[in-house]
Amino acid sequence: MLETVEPGVSLKRMRRFRIAYVEHPGPAGEIGVAFRRLLHLLHEWRIHPVGPMLSIHYRDPVAGDAAKPWSEAAVPVTDDTRPRGDLRVKELPACDVASMVYDGPPSRYPESLSELRSWMKANGYERSGPIREVFARDLSELPPGILYAEIQIPVRKVHPS
Repeated sequence: MLETVEPGVSLKRMRRFRIAYVEHPGPAGEIGVAFRRLLHLLHEWRIHPVGPMLSIHYRDPVAGDAAKPWSEAAVPVTDDTRPRGDLRVKELPACDVASMVYDGPPSRYPESLSELRSWMKANGYERSGPIREVFARDLSELPPGILYAEIQIPVRKVHPS
């Protein structure tokens, strides 16, 4: 399912897939450290990603939550990939996501995330899982100060009470 619901926002059905990841307890803006660690472990264990890098944010990456931030740097892997050392492996379940592509400086990222949330609220959806950022390009190929990612927020319809 891919349903464009307004310019810039799509509602998509994501299939389940397996990821290899490392945890990142620090601010979302410093997740590059976790990606470097992830790439090192993948090389060390000779594991080949089967899709683009992604970050998964269990706490809002821009809201400045007082709670300790928690994210994961991840890549899709084959179903037979097993955890090794600091490299963890798990399934991401199938889900519907509200999605938009962000291409610009990190300073404008919060505006796009806010726009996506506004769309969700206006259309009767609520967040049902961690925010995902899917990087369509290798992060090392982007010029400094540019972020190019698909923002995905797992959603479910809000049922009136």
